[in-house]
Amino acid sequence: MTGRRTAVVFWTAVPVVVLVVVAVAVVWPGSSASYRGVALSAAEEVLAQVRTVRLMVDADADGRILPSYRSAVLWQARESLASAQGDLVGEEVPDPESVTVHDELQALVSEAGSEIGAADTAEGSGLRVLVDRLGVTGDRLSDFLARYR
Repeated sequence: MTGRRTAVVFWTAVPVVVLVVVAVAVVWPGSSASYRGVALSAAEEVLAQVRTVRLMVDADADGRILPSYRSAVLWQARESLASAQGDLVGEEVPDPESVTVHDELQALVSEAGSEIGAADTAEGSGLRVLVDRLGVTGDRLSDFLARYR
């Protein structure tokens, strides 16, 4: 009977231990290195979209883009930007150094989002202005990546 009782206690305790391990892994704050990895990945994705939209807007200013292509590029950019932002928001900021990284990147992501949104309606000389603005934002994102790698 004792062996049976031990087996019941063991198999009852296993799910409890697994639940505790999972809860700790979910609730426990990530490390600074882990957060930095998420932030750098998000910054790389946003930079890729800023550079792509800049190329598209530049070509559009020269009349070399079909409206359907423009729409597809902007849709993809918005989706990727939303995904990168979701990754940032979903990650707990573990320490003051990471808060600095988060705040700087969040401002750059917001700026990129505004400029990508402006590409929907930009026309004429506004396209050239947007090409320049996207270039500056891309350079700032590139600088961010260089400093935090």
